[in-house]
Amino acid sequence: MRFADVLTGSRIVAAPIIVWLIFSNETYAAYYLFAAAAITDLLDGYAARWSKKTTTYGATFDGLADLVLVYTTIVALAIKMDAYWLLAAGLITIALIIPVMGLISKREGKFTLLHLDTNILAAFVYPTVMVYIIGWRYAEILLLVAFLVILSYAIRYVRHLRSATSRRSHTAPRME
Repeated sequence: MRFADVLTGSRIVAAPIIVWLIFSNETYAAYYLFAAAAITDLLDGYAARWSKKTTTYGATFDGLADLVLVYTTIVALAIKMDAYWLLAAGLITIALIIPVMGLISKREGKFTLLHLDTNILAAFVYPTVMVYIIGWRYAEILLLVAFLVILSYAIRYVRHLRSATSRRSHTAPRME
């Protein structure tokens, strides 16, 4: 097992602990544990590249750990604080945009989703969840900013798919 896999797995282990902390009204402990787990999302990629050992499961495991961490925390917040179903619906919808776009754009065995863009996405989703954990009164503003970033990302991505499709149709051999 690689060090990167240990970092990734720590997010899956942290998720139920964060949920327990939220329901135990230990919001600051949940906040700091969520922050530490979010940092492992950044570090596991660096660790994987540094080790120069590629695996076929690494990216899938990383994505699964992200989903478990974010979804369980959002659902716990929504259940605990009743008023945050909008948060749950908004962030779950935003988080589903990325994998769905990746699946739709799968061409010739490759995803056209850029890794840098998913890091930008995480840079807005994680802090948004964190401010909801501690009950920051301006959290809805950050949620709006995160939504606008995701919307601009989706528009850019659709443009990218259109340009890739039009390039392929212009270079395709014609059947006569």
